[in-house]
Amino acid sequence: MRFSLRAKILSSFAVVVMLALSATVGMGNRLTRTRYDNFTFEQDFVRAKRFSKELGEWTVMAGEISEHGMVHSMPPHMDGKTGMMGKGPPVMQDWISSHIVITDLSGKVLYDGANYGLKKLAPDSPRRVPVYNDDSVVGYLYMGRMIPGAQRSPDLLVLQRASIVSWLVALLIFIFAMALGLIITENIIKPIGILNQAAREVEEGNLNVRVPINRKDELGDLAGGFNNMTVSLEHAAAQRRQLIANSAHELRTPIGLIQARIEMMEEGVYPLNADGLSALSIESKRLSALVAELGILSELEAPASTLEKEIFDLKALIREVIVAAEPSIRRLGLAVESSFLDDHSEFFADRRKMHRVLMNLLSNALRYAESRVLFSLLTVEDSFELHVEDDGPGIAMKNWGRVFERYFRTDKSRNRNSGGVGLGLSICREITRLHGGSIRAGNSKTLGGARISLNLPKSGRL
Repeated sequence: MRFSLRAKILSSFAVVVMLALSATVGMGNRLTRTRYDNFTFEQDFVRAKRFSKELGEWTVMAGEISEHGMVHSMPPHMDGKTGMMGKGPPVMQDWISSHIVITDLSGKVLYDGANYGLKKLAPDSPRRVPVYNDDSVVGYLYMGRMIPGAQRSPDLLVLQRASIVSWLVALLIFIFAMALGLIITENIIKPIGILNQAAREVEEGNLNVRVPINRKDELGDLAGGFNNMTVSLEHAAAQRRQLIANSAHELRTPIGLIQARIEMMEEGVYPLNADGLSALSIESKRLSALVAELGILSELEAPASTLEKEIFDLKALIREVIVAAEPSIRRLGLAVESSFLDDHSEFFADRRKMHRVLMNLLSNALRYAESRVLFSLLTVEDSFELHVEDDGPGIAMKNWGRVFERYFRTDKSRNRNSGGVGLGLSICREITRLHGGSIRAGNSKTLGGARISLNLPKSGRL
């Protein structure tokens, strides 16, 4: 059976309130009854000690009569009249005489003032007062609460009524508490219901849904987090759609060129010779490069992407990349220089991925440089600062953040001879992010062209 959150909260609240009230009222009544009993017992005990001094002669007389099988039913009094056997025993008020029990030394009842039906009491009971006659104990006096099993009906009635009133008050408090609990529960359940409905809309594909944030507590934080999540999902969905569209466009062009050239060769428009095959090879390589970079980017963005770290010399890796690109550098007639201001450049990172970053940065610089490319490496506090600069046309300030987007080119004509496939800097950004670093674009003050800067923290070093 499935219980709603509202029912669980209300039932838990009801159980807690009921237990608290029951414990409070029950213990309160019990404590009141105990204190009342102790108070009345002390009062009766003091009163009994005061009157026991006047009952000695009467107790001796009642004991002698009891030995002959008779019962002395006449209570003690002081009205001046002659009592039984011509004696004028001392006195008590009517109420007192009707709430006492007198026994002899063995515990046999000599006088039962309220007709409790008691015949004999325990001779060793501590709740009694000795009755003296000429300094000798001749019996025992029990008064009020001192009498075993005796109760005062008016007192009990007052206590019972007080207990009933306390339970009625507890019931009213319980009803009020449940009404308050219902209000509190609705205050919690209502925003959760709104979030639940919004989550269902997101599940159905509506990423534009937002929940109102009108609280300054954990539920308000949850609503804010939900809205931020939907914004991120909406942005990711837009990026995914843009990636699919751009990838389709980029893949369609080389595939279309290859297909068109093959069809023209089949129709005899282009001869099937080395030049024709070379053109096909160029487009095929461009297509392969695009697919490879898409695969690399997908791998880097995957949650399970890992780094195979090792210690290597960052300066040596830069020199290795420059040497590997020497044929292209010579063909373009460019000069690639390096400036290393620090001797220590040992770095703990994924060497293969950092090689990819440096290759992409150099390839990007060679594509736009007119005559010079400059690599510089220096240490800034706890990180390495790597700059790759060129003397090309530079990057407009409005595009400094966009150059790392997939398929973005500063060349609006999207000429592949000048702009590549548009994924190189995106790959650099992802690899730098995995290493805990950052990458940014700007313009070079030294060469006047573009400058791509990387910050790689040393915290990853051994």
